Amino acid sequence: MNGYILLSHGSKVQASNDASIDILKKLRENILNIELAFLELCEPNFEEAVKKLKAAGVSAITVLPLFLAPGKHVREDVPKLASACSKKLNIKIDVLEHIGANSAYVKMIESILLKD
Repeated sequence: MNGYILLSHGSKVQASNDASIDILKKLRENILNIELAFLELCEPNFEEAVKKLKAAGVSAITVLPLFLAPGKHVREDVPKLASACSKKLNIKIDVLEHIGANSAYVKMIESILLKD
């Protein structure tokens, strides 16, 4: 059974974290075994989300980093974290490209800007 993690940066500003939580709630209407994790400054952290999915019977996890650009977190921190958790918790974890690299993201921006 597959599971999913939305990985957000995390913020000291609760409204920012709440925005990510709202996205999770909407996605849960159609996607089973999906969790939100924060890289820093907020809970749950990545390992906690992995543990929760594993406890639910998930055998593989796909991670979507909710980052717009390929900065240090995307290029270095997220892959290292996923690899460490995979080994520590004995579960397969695949990390997708950050959301800003997805062509659907570009199309969404285009549709917003060109809305008639």
